[in-house]
Amino acid sequence: MSFRGACAGALCLSISGLTAFGVAQAQITTTQPGTASAVSLATWSGPKSDSASDILITLPSVTVSGAPRSFQVVSIPIPEAFAQVMKLEVEIVPHGDFALLGPRNRVLPIAQRSRVGVTIGIPATALAGRIVAAEARFSSPASPTLVVPVEIDINLVRKIVLRPKPGAINGQAGNDVLIPFDIVNSGNGRETVNADLTLPSGWASRDAHASAIVIQPGETVKRKVRLKIPPLSSTGSSFVKIDLRSGNDTLASEMMTVEVFNSSSIGREAGPLITTAVAHAADENGRPSSVFTLAATGALYDSVRIDARMSQGSALSGAASNAFARLGTYPSASSLMLSAPSGQLSFGNTGTSFSDLTGLYPYGQGALLRIEHSDWSFLSLGALSLPAIGSAKREPMVGMRGERLFGNARLSTSLSHLADAGTSPRRLDALGIGAAVQSIFGSTFKAEIAERRFDGGTGLGWSSGLVRTGPESNEELRVTHAPGGSDAFARATNEILANVSERLSSRANVSASAWRTTDATSVFSGLQSNGFSLRPQYAIRSGTTIAIEARSYTFDATSRATASNSGGGFGSRDDQLGISFSTYLRQYYFNSSAFLGNTTRSVSLGTSSTVTDRSPRNYWTTNAGWSGVGGIIEVQARIDQTRDRGGFVNQQNMFGIRAEQLVLPGLGGIRGEGDLQRVSSFGGENATIMRAGIAIPLMSGFAFKIDAERNSIFRSVSGRVPWILGARFEHALTVPMLRTPGTSGYVYEDLNGNQRRDPNEPGMPGAIVRRGGETAVADASGKYRVGGDAKQPISIDEASLPDGWSASGAGRGDLSVSLSTAAEVELVVAPRSGISPIQVDLSKAHVVARDSVGAEWAAIMTGPTTATFQALPVGSYKLEFDLSELSEPLVPRGPIPLLIVTGKDSKSITITLDPRPIRMWNGSPGRSGAQKNDSLPVKKTPVTTPKKNDSPSGDETPVATPNQNHS
Repeated sequence: MSFRGACAGALCLSISGLTAFGVAQAQITTTQPGTASAVSLATWSGPKSDSASDILITLPSVTVSGAPRSFQVVSIPIPEAFAQVMKLEVEIVPHGDFALLGPRNRVLPIAQRSRVGVTIGIPATALAGRIVAAEARFSSPASPTLVVPVEIDINLVRKIVLRPKPGAINGQAGNDVLIPFDIVNSGNGRETVNADLTLPSGWASRDAHASAIVIQPGETVKRKVRLKIPPLSSTGSSFVKIDLRSGNDTLASEMMTVEVFNSSSIGREAGPLITTAVAHAADENGRPSSVFTLAATGALYDSVRIDARMSQGSALSGAASNAFARLGTYPSASSLMLSAPSGQLSFGNTGTSFSDLTGLYPYGQGALLRIEHSDWSFLSLGALSLPAIGSAKREPMVGMRGERLFGNARLSTSLSHLADAGTSPRRLDALGIGAAVQSIFGSTFKAEIAERRFDGGTGLGWSSGLVRTGPESNEELRVTHAPGGSDAFARATNEILANVSERLSSRANVSASAWRTTDATSVFSGLQSNGFSLRPQYAIRSGTTIAIEARSYTFDATSRATASNSGGGFGSRDDQLGISFSTYLRQYYFNSSAFLGNTTRSVSLGTSSTVTDRSPRNYWTTNAGWSGVGGIIEVQARIDQTRDRGGFVNQQNMFGIRAEQLVLPGLGGIRGEGDLQRVSSFGGENATIMRAGIAIPLMSGFAFKIDAERNSIFRSVSGRVPWILGARFEHALTVPMLRTPGTSGYVYEDLNGNQRRDPNEPGMPGAIVRRGGETAVADASGKYRVGGDAKQPISIDEASLPDGWSASGAGRGDLSVSLSTAAEVELVVAPRSGISPIQVDLSKAHVVARDSVGAEWAAIMTGPTTATFQALPVGSYKLEFDLSELSEPLVPRGPIPLLIVTGKDSKSITITLDPRPIRMWNGSPGRSGAQKNDSLPVKKTPVTTPKKNDSPSGDETPVATPNQNHS
C-alpha cells in the first residue's frame, strides 16, 4: 500500500467514524518505519467534536539523524489525501527544547505540494537515541488534521572533560601527594573510562588496581590519585599527565603541575589557598544570575590537606549554567575533605564504593572516613541521599568495609544499608566477605559472596575475577551475579567482562574486550547489552601510531506493562570498522580517524510487530594543533553521513578552531580563549557558534575573567539569538599553616670529629633525613625540616651522602657527617736481646679503633704486617689489640699512641710488638745465671717448654713466660 493510499484510507475511515463512534482507530502494518512511504498507525485521538478539523490522525514518522548542537533539514512528504484540496495549511510544532528555523505556520499552494522542508535545531543537552523532535500538522477545512511526527536519531557524542581542582598542588620529596580532579560527562551517552597516568621518572602510583569509572550524561565524578614522590626528586615543577581512556580511545587528557618542595621550604607560603569568587551571567532572555563561591585547598600541617568548598546562588537557565562553567564557577553543595597519606575524612557531598556486591557509587550528604595502612584498611560512610527534584524525601545510606592482609592473602568484609529516593528508587541491604590471593602466572584471583536484600526480593550474590598486570600485558576476567541489579546499587544483575592488552613487539600491540550484561529494573523488565572491540596498533616511529579498530555494540530494552501502557521495547546495534592515525612532534599534534558502519534501530509497541530500520553510518573526524605552557590552539573538522533506506542522504559538516588558556604576548600574563564553529547541514542550512573570553590577572591575588558566547541553541522568547555574557571576579590568598610542621636543623660536615657544629663547618646539601615515614632533603645550606613524631630520632640516609662520607648517628637537631678515610697500622715485631728475629704470622691479629663515644671500627690485615681501617670518620681513636690467636705470644709496647684522622689524607702509625721474655737457668738455686727482662707483663699463664741446648755441657735451658717481672 502506498503512502498516499494509506493517508486517503485513514481519512475516509476517520470521517465515516464521526457518525458511528466517538473514537475511531485504523491500524496499518508497515515494514519500513521512518520513511515517507511507511504507515504504521493512524489513530484518531481527542474527544468527539462537531468539527472534523479537531480530529487528529497520526501518520508514520519521518526519521533523520543528527548530533547535538546542530541543525537538521527534514523533508516531510505531504499526505496524498490533501494533494488536491483547495486550502492546505501546515503547522510545525516543536517538542521539548528542539528549536525551529523559519515560520511555524505555512499555507501550501497546490503547485508546491510535494514535500515540506523543516530545519530543526537539536539542543546541546539532547541524549543519544531516537527522540520525537517535532510534528507537522496538515489541516484543511472540513477535514481531519493529519499529524506526521519528526523523529531525530541523536548521534552519540563522546565528550569527557577532565577538570583539575583549582589551586596549587604541593608535594614533599619522599612523601605521597594527592592529585584531585573532576570528570564531567558533557556528552550525551553513558561512558566507562579508566585513568592512565604518565609520571615523572622515579614517581609511582599508590593505586595498584584502579577501577573503571562509570559516568552518566551530565554527571560529575570526583576522583583523586595518590602518587609517591621519590626522595631524590628535584624541587620545583613536575608534570603529571592524566589520560581518560575508554578502551583505546583517549576521551580527555590533562597535564597537571605538582610543585615539589623539601621540608626546609615548609612555611607560611605552603598553607591552604583560599579562593573567593563572585560570578554573574545573563541568560538568553536577559535574566541575571549570580553565584558566590568559596574554596580552600592545600596543606593544613605536615601531610594533612584540606579541600573545602561552598557556594551561594544558582543558575536560572541552561544558558546561564553554561556561562558559569566557562568561567570556572560550579554551584555545588558545601563540602569539606581532610586527607593524609594514612586516610581521608569528608563531610558534605560525598560518596564511595564498597564492592561489586555490597554497593557501587552511593552518593549523598554526610560523612566519609577512610583509613589506610600497609596491612589493613577501613572505610565507612554515613549519609542521606540527595533529594529528587520537587521532593524533600531523603533516605539513609550507611556502610563500612574492612580489609586485612594475612600472609599472601587479603581478606575483606563489608556491610551496607543503602537507599535513595526518586522516581526509580534504589535499595540494598548487604553483607559480604571476599578475598584476594596470588594465583598462577603472576595473576591475582579475587572472589566475593554477599547476601543481598532489595525491593522485591533477596538473593545470594557472588563475584570472581582474575587480574594480571605487567609492563607488557594486562588481562582481566570478571564474572558477577548481583540479584537486584542496578536497582540495588550494582552495575547489572549478571555481568561477564574480559579485557586483554598485549604488547607483541617494541612497535606493535593489540587490545581486545568483550562483555555481556543482563539486568531488570522497576521500569524495564529486561535490559541486555553486549559487544566487543578489537584494536591492533602499530608505532611507525616514536610519537606516530596507526590503528585499525572493529567494534560492535548491541542494546535491547523491554518496558514493563502497566495499567495505561501495554509495554514495548526498543533496541539498537552499531557495527563499525575504522582506521585511526595519530602523531605528535614536540608541541604539535595531529589526530584523524574514519569509520564505516551500519546502525540498526528496532521498536515494538506492546504485542505489535517489531519495526526495524537499518541504515549506513559513516563519519570522519580530525583535529590538529599546538599545545604548551602558553596554551592550546586547535583546528577541528567532522563529517557525519547517514542514509535511510529510501536513499535520502543526511550529511552534517562541522569545521572549527578553538584556543584555550592562550598567553597573549606583551600583555603581562593575560590569557585569552575562544571558539569558532561552522556547521552546515543538508539543504544549505548553516549555523555558527562564536565564543571569546579573556582572563586578566590583577595585583595582590585578584583576577578578572569575562566570557561571551553566541549560540543558536539558546534563543530568546522573541526567537533571536543573543550574546550570552558572563563575568567572574576572584581573589586568591595563601594563608599560613595551622602549625609549622616538623623539626628543623642542619646536616653539617664535622671536620674535627667533636660531634658539635663549629663556625667553620659547612652544611651538607642534598642529604636525606628520615623520621618514621617522613622524609626531607637538606637545602643548599644543609638546613632541613622534617615532620613526623617528635619523639622519634632523626637519621641520615647514608645512600644520599657523597662517597666517603658517613653519618655520626641519629639525633633531633643538627646532624653531623664526616668524611671517612683509610688508615693503616704497621705492626713491627721486636727481636729478643741477643737472639735472632722472631718469625710470627700476624694474619690473625685483631686491631680495633674506639672513638670517644665507644663506637668500634675493626681493621683488616691487608699485608703481612699491615692492618688497614677502610673508612674511619674524622676524629681521634684509641687502639686495642687482640693477639691471643697468634702462634707466638706478643704484647704491644706502650704507651700506645692515638690514631688521629683528619679526613684529608690517609694516616699510618707504627706499633711495636714485644715477644715473651727469656730466662736462662744454669742449674744453681740462686739468682745467678738468671737474665733480667723488664718487658711488660702479659696476661698469659706461664708456660715452660723444655728445649735442647746446643752448648757442649748439654744443660737444658727452660723457657718461661712469667706473669710478673723477674730480676
